Amino acid sequence: MLPELAEAFRLQQAGRLDDAEAAYAKLLARDPDDPVALINAGALALARDDVAAALDRLERAVAHVPRNAIAQNNLGFAQIRAARFAAALTSLDRAVAQKPDYAQAHNNRGIALVRLARPADARAAFERALACDPALVDAAVNLGDALADAGDGEAALRAYDAALGNAPGNAAARRGRAFALALTGDLARAAAALDAAVAAHPDDAAAWQTLGAVANWAWDHERAETAFRRAAALAPASDDARFGIASTLLARGRFRDGFTALEQRPAGVRGEVALMPYPIWTGDMLAGTLLLHGEQGFGDVIQFARFIAAARARVARIVVLVDGYLAPLAPLLRTCAGVDAVTTNAADVGGAIEARASILSLPHLLGIAVADLPGRIPYLKAPEDARATWAARVARWPAPRIGLAWSVAARDAHGYAERHKSVPRSVLAPLLQTPDAAFVSLQPGAAGDPAAFGASARRIEDVRGDLVDFGATAALIGSLDLVIAADTAVAHLAGALGIPVWLLDRYNACWRWRLAADRSPWYPSMTILRQTEFGVWADVAKRLDGRFAAWRRERRRLS
Repeated sequence: MLPELAEAFRLQQAGRLDDAEAAYAKLLARDPDDPVALINAGALALARDDVAAALDRLERAVAHVPRNAIAQNNLGFAQIRAARFAAALTSLDRAVAQKPDYAQAHNNRGIALVRLARPADARAAFERALACDPALVDAAVNLGDALADAGDGEAALRAYDAALGNAPGNAAARRGRAFALALTGDLARAAAALDAAVAAHPDDAAAWQTLGAVANWAWDHERAETAFRRAAALAPASDDARFGIASTLLARGRFRDGFTALEQRPAGVRGEVALMPYPIWTGDMLAGTLLLHGEQGFGDVIQFARFIAAARARVARIVVLVDGYLAPLAPLLRTCAGVDAVTTNAADVGGAIEARASILSLPHLLGIAVADLPGRIPYLKAPEDARATWAARVARWPAPRIGLAWSVAARDAHGYAERHKSVPRSVLAPLLQTPDAAFVSLQPGAAGDPAAFGASARRIEDVRGDLVDFGATAALIGSLDLVIAADTAVAHLAGALGIPVWLLDRYNACWRWRLAADRSPWYPSMTILRQTEFGVWADVAKRLDGRFAAWRRERRRLS
């Protein structure tokens, strides 16, 4: 190694980053194609948070030494930092192809796969990194995070313990292990561990955020709010912290404060980026047309659509936009009071719009309080043509007719939400032994496949191919006697239609279901059967069986 290069590297290792940058700049000015200088200077640029310079240097290095695994790995990591995840995976694939035992490259590859929403492949990459180097703490933490995100608390604990075995004071491993404890249901020990973590690292925003989440799961909303506010103070750009604050307020029925806090969600979450040219509605009287757009999940839009009629009283006309994945809601929302038109394409909105707002912003703009719930029920109905079609079809089934929705395809960024919300088949299986009753799956696609119930699948009407949109689903639900559902859009839709619905709910329920033990002010026709122990469905199953038997007896008595 040339003396100048050795000196630049020494400065870099000593943490004198500005001096090292000057030394590398001088070297590269003299020889811009020196691959060793480019690789080292690229790593230095990353340390200095200059991602653009890192990419430039590392791309040039790879062009000169394409079979250098270190150069490919560093480039891949720079591409991750630049949010170029597909390109990063290509670079990191090359790195591990050239050096199969390169632990750090496997770890970085796992990070890229996480960002590409390939969680199983990411876990495999982290495991491969640890097989190459069991002492690689970052890989153990990343594996723990990936397992925890999937909801596998026990496996995540083992990964975090491995990390802590090599680095006992590692803050990420400590807070990750605490969250893994919560995933196993031990909320008390998880909270205690997080108390210790924030005491040891009071400026760790992620630890405060995790403490807020665990306290919220345990229904300790005041403590959760305090933790989320501390996280937000330390990381003002954190969307999770802001939503956490809102959720703790809403869970306690503090709607004015909670919906105001919910307005802090970013435009990207609201789905309104393409609508920026239109001014935001303030809730005041408007002589022109208001554009309301959907966002987040199907259930969110269905739940908040009840406020459209009140908004219509303040404006001359309302157009609703539900585009992209929300487009299947269009036939249903056309039946909503106060809606003048519905479109599924932002390009068709036209120029006659005076203002815009998210449907989820309506409670804030209208000043909604708990006392204003539920409003008019039903506030949605099925399209007439769909109602006639489904009524004739359902009439051929024996009564009573019960709709089922057991699986949740959560849009939540965290995979464990889907695992927590979904109901094991064993909870519903005993009901399928009931004679003289019809059961129907209310979920389209693979999620509603009756085959999941094995031999009992024949008891479930499989109409998934005909549930083409929420208008069709509403028509089917409106022809049923009862809906039994996990926390899905189906539960919201049944409640909005005024159909009896039993919500099978997790212990760590969403804020919207926390205002009463077994009822919902949002939907008077809803009964909530909630876990009494985190992650345990046995008690829900027992209560469901008893309630269903009593419901059947009452129907027979009244018939």
